[in-house]
Formats: sequence, structure tokens, C-alpha cells
Amino acid sequence: MTHMIKGANVPVPTEVLRVAVSRLAQPGSPAVDASALLLDATGRVRGDTDLVFYNHPQHPSGAVRHLGATEGGGQLAQWLELDLARIEPAVQRVAIAASTDGGAIGAVPGLYVQAVSAASGAPVAHYSVVDAAAETAFVLGEFYRRDGVWKFRAVGQGWATGLAGLATDFGIVVEGAAPVQAPAPVPAHIPAAQPAPAYGTQPAYSAQPAYTPQDAQPAHTPQDARPAAQAPHPTTPQDARPVSFGPEFPVQVQRGRGQGVVSVDGLPAGPVLVELWHQGEGYTCVYTLNRRNKDDDLLFNSSLQDLRGSAAVQHKGDRPLRLRIDADNEWTVQIRPLSAARDLGEGLHGRGPEVITYRGRLADLDVHFTGDEDEDDRGTISIYTVPAGTVHDDKRDLLMIENGRLDQTFPLADGPLVLLIEADGGWTMRTRPVPVPDPVVAAKDGVYEGGGEQTVTLVNPHPGRPCLLDYTIVSEGRWGYRTELLDEYDESTQFLQGNVDGQTGRVIVFRDGEAQHRVRIRSAGAWSLRLIPLDQAPPLQGPVEGAGRAVFRHVGPPVMLQLERLSGDDLKLQVHAVQLGGRDALAVRSGNGRRPATGPVWVQSGECYVSVRTPGETTWRLTPADAQTAEVFDRRIKGTGYTLVRYTGPEADLMFRGDDEVMGAVWALDAAFEPVQRLQLRTGMFRAAPGFLQVRMVGKWELAVAGA
Repeated sequence: MTHMIKGANVPVPTEVLRVAVSRLAQPGSPAVDASALLLDATGRVRGDTDLVFYNHPQHPSGAVRHLGATEGGGQLAQWLELDLARIEPAVQRVAIAASTDGGAIGAVPGLYVQAVSAASGAPVAHYSVVDAAAETAFVLGEFYRRDGVWKFRAVGQGWATGLAGLATDFGIVVEGAAPVQAPAPVPAHIPAAQPAPAYGTQPAYSAQPAYTPQDAQPAHTPQDARPAAQAPHPTTPQDARPVSFGPEFPVQVQRGRGQGVVSVDGLPAGPVLVELWHQGEGYTCVYTLNRRNKDDDLLFNSSLQDLRGSAAVQHKGDRPLRLRIDADNEWTVQIRPLSAARDLGEGLHGRGPEVITYRGRLADLDVHFTGDEDEDDRGTISIYTVPAGTVHDDKRDLLMIENGRLDQTFPLADGPLVLLIEADGGWTMRTRPVPVPDPVVAAKDGVYEGGGEQTVTLVNPHPGRPCLLDYTIVSEGRWGYRTELLDEYDESTQFLQGNVDGQTGRVIVFRDGEAQHRVRIRSAGAWSLRLIPLDQAPPLQGPVEGAGRAVFRHVGPPVMLQLERLSGDDLKLQVHAVQLGGRDALAVRSGNGRRPATGPVWVQSGECYVSVRTPGETTWRLTPADAQTAEVFDRRIKGTGYTLVRYTGPEADLMFRGDDEVMGAVWALDAAFEPVQRLQLRTGMFRAAPGFLQVRMVGKWELAVAGA
């Protein structure tokens, strides 16, 4: 993730990017609409179609689209999609703008723009607006070409005249300068006989109203009766971040009649969506074919009239995807990315087999099934769930399987999920989110306060970014307080403990940019939790002394770090090097004495964070040093405690010896000082090449070339 200040720029990959214009979902705050302007070398649009927004959701080139709105995790977001490789050469810049309805940009809480890779979901740029005032339109940032490379610049420029004024300044003629109207319904349909939609479009279905017992499901849906692509349902309870359900690729379409074989080459490995349209009455059966050209997996087995369904295949990518079709009439097969599947959201109507996605939270799923249309309302419906990114059989969980008409409720796990539906008739599904108790509400300054045992939901003030947590927790119990992080199933992992972390301190939270954390506090008296920006971590620029838990920021190359205990001989003291969005690694640990210990601080992308863990009764000193000052050996070296050394001899077998009562280990480090391989545990021989080694032992140890 790249967090930017105004005026900064960063290279971005020339691929499909999804861009979120996001804000906190606070009642009474102004609504925000996102738009994109395609600009030429003069900084102006070439025509009205170069403005992409909710009332003109796709550029004629197909390279820029407005995807609609999502809500979840306390965030509201509008999404744009840019296929940078397909943007016309005449377009030099694509400006990303936000406009408000019912207030100023400065009144929008937590407004930011973030770009992520559509394929992997990895963030590539992030800019938070901190200086907006009375403006009603704002250019948040722009993608621009420079020497054949696409870059993103954080702009932060506002207009007091709204979207109409912003558009006018970029060359769009706005009739009467009237405000932009609300989005109109998307018309028409996509008959089966027409060519398949271009790559990247949404599927030819739309979300329907949530099911009620009075809903009447027709016996069957004509093949051209479903409406065309629309933006996601605005109230869909989705995460405010995109989810990768599998690889993206152009849509492939093949048509035929009766018996046939479909062969599609060049598909990437991963889950793919197979959509089948079969006209008229009759039996329809589709199998995948294995390497011997024999039937493998059964995808469709249906006698529904005018079947329009979908199934999922886990494609290996090492050969063409081959399907055998056994049908009575004309059929169309489309091979699409799994992201083209309909999203369940709050509810959907459907008929027959279908693959749908779910991005919401824990929910109860109400299922209404009309039964088989040809067998007096008998028939079967089954639903399997599988995590996003795969449809492997061994990952599937059976949610339900029932015969005949039904109206029942089933528990649905937290998304993102893929739902694999097999049905002999029409069905309707509705989600009802399971409420999560949250008895503690934070003040405007991000402070959560209380007493005793409670469960607290910490809301990230800057979703997509980590932050710091200052804590004060008074212990009430022999072993001190305990806190745990809870997942969606209320399963817990240890977080802070009174006898290890002390009553006051500072830690990094939301390391992966999560929207919230649920924390259960036990065996505690009064407590206070305060979220503060990560940039308030002090820099580690020289010797520093402190007490208890602390966090420092290091910018620059990998360094050695000397740890000295100043007080608290019997208390645990250790330091971790933390890479945001990734793992952390133990850098150094102090024994019970006052002997200094040394460890590596590993760095990626030019920065990392140094986290000290110890109770508040322990005082310490940290001293960074250049990596080249590490002790060098080519045959034998002895020491005590955690140490960083550099072996300069040829690749050889080394013997590691240490105190018999003390557990120890030797780790190999890469160029960034990250521990990448544990070479030896306890006494023994191991193979080592020249380079830096980390010895992890609080007692005495020795390293020597075999035979030396």
C-alpha cells in the first residue's frame, strides 16, 4: 500500500485497476458521487462521453466504467474501473473526482481515494483528503502517462460549483449549468442470439427485491426476460473493498445445436464461470473432459425449459478447457471470469443452477424453492459454499439439500464466498445480517472507555491503513487482564495480556487495513483504548530509551539494533520488526541480565516499524547501528545472547553449540535482513553460504566450521 500526500506521485501497474472513492458511513453527512474524466494533452475532454459517472457509467472505449456503490464495515464507497492498457493513446490523463449532494467536501468524514489491482486486490495507491473546506467538487487524483509508464498523482483540488462547474472547466458543455440528474434505470435486455457482452461488463442479470412470502414465482423465465447489466445494488451489505474471486480474462462464446464439444484455449489457472443458455424444451447435460477426452465433472444436468444457468470449474491452466454438450436444441456457452457472477447482496430471484457470490457478513439465509416445474412441485435444491478464489471440491461445504417446495432458513458464514446452487426450479433467497453486539461507542476523538468485561468493536478511522492503539487497562485478577481478538465465528486469538504487556503501552492494529477489530476484554477494571494515526510513531534515528510497550518507525536500509535492559530483570523483553501488510519477525530478545543483545531490523519498500514488547515496569534502550558493523567470522565465533554475525568463508558445514538447558536457533537472512530460513535448532550441523546469520539464544553459544 502506498499512502500519499498532496502532490506526490507513484507508478501503477498497466492493468485493470479498481478505484474506490470512500468515506465513513456517518448519518447526516453529505452524499458523495465519484466520476472520471478522460483528458487529452491539453487537459480537456474531447466530448461529453469522456465524463464517466453514474448517469453515463461506461466510456465508449470500454476502458473506464462506473461500477456503482458498496457499503460495509462502516464505509460507503463508489467504484470506478480503469483498464489502463485499453485507454486510447489520445487520452493522457484520467482525473478521479468526487462531488457532494447536501453539503461541502470538508463535511465528508474520512474521504479518501484508493486504487487496487482488479486481479489480486493488492492496493497500489491511497490518498486521504485532509484539507477540504467549502468545495462541492474535488479532483482527488489523476492517472497520467509519463515515458510509457502510468502513474498516479494525489491532486486535492476543489471547486465550489459542484460537478457541473468542474466538468465545465474541463471542457464539457453543461446545459443551463443545471445539477446532474439522478441515475436513470438501465434499459432493455440481452437476447441469447446477440453477441456476448464485452469483457469486464456485469452479467446480464440484476438483483431483485428481497423475498417475501407473498412473492409469486413464475413457472419459468423466458430467456430474454432478465434485465441487462446494472450497477451493484446500492444497499448491498458488501465490504468497502473489492474482492478477487479469480483471474480476469476476455469472455469466450461458442454456440451450437444438439451434441457438441466446446474447447477454449488460453484461459489462466483458477476458477472460471461457465454460463449455459439452452432454448426450448428438452434435456441438457454438460461434462468437462479430461486429458483422455473422457467425461470428468458433471456441470449441468437439467430438463428445465429455456434454461439459463451457470456452473463453476477449477481450471488448471495447463491445457484447453473442454466441455461436452448433450442437448436437444440450440445452446450458447459463455466462459467468463467468476467476478461476472451475480452477487447475492440482500436477496436474489433465480431459476435452475447458478453460481453467485456473497461479500456480506454473517447472515441468516432465507430460501424459498418452488420445486420442479415438471414433477408436481417435487425436485431438489442444494447449495454449496466455497471461499473466494477457488471452487475446488475439497473446499466446498454443503449448506443445504432439500426435496420439494420449501421455505427454510440456513446460517450463512462471513463473505467473501461463492455459492454453488443446483436447482430443478425457481428459487428466491434473502439475507438477514446477524447483529453483532457492540456495547461500547467511541467518542469523536477515537477513544473507547469502559470498565469490567466487555466486547469492543474498534472502528478503523482510516480503512485500508494501519494505525496505533494507545491502551490503559487496569488488571483485576491474579494473572492480570486478558484481551482477545474475535473473528466472525467468535473464535479468539490472544491480543494483550497484563503480565506480558503491562497496564499501559502502544501497539500497531489494523495491520492489513481492516475496517474494524472486535476485542473482548476480561479480568479488567477501568480501561481506555485510543486510536491514533500511524504517522505519530516516533522515528528511530538514534539511541532511544523508554519503558513498557512502544512503537517506532524506521526509514532507510536494514540496520542492526542493540537492545539493553535498564531495569526489570525478571520481565520479558523483546523487539519485533514489523512490515505492514505482511508478517513480523523477532529481531532481538533480552535475557534476565543487563548484557546487551543485537538483532536485525528487516526492511521492505524503504520502511518498517519496530515494536517493543514488555511490561511497563521494564525500562530499556535501543541503539541502531550500521549493518556492516556486525561481527565477522570465517572459521569460528563465540558469543552470548541474541546476535547478528556475518559469515565470510566459503559454503561449508557449520556446527552450532549452545547451553544444554537453553533453546536456541540459527537463521539465514536475505538482503533485506528478513529471516528466511531456520538453519539449525539446538546443537547440530547445518550447511551455510556466505552472508548474515542471526543467532537466537539468551545463553552462551558457538559457531564453527566443521573440523575447525
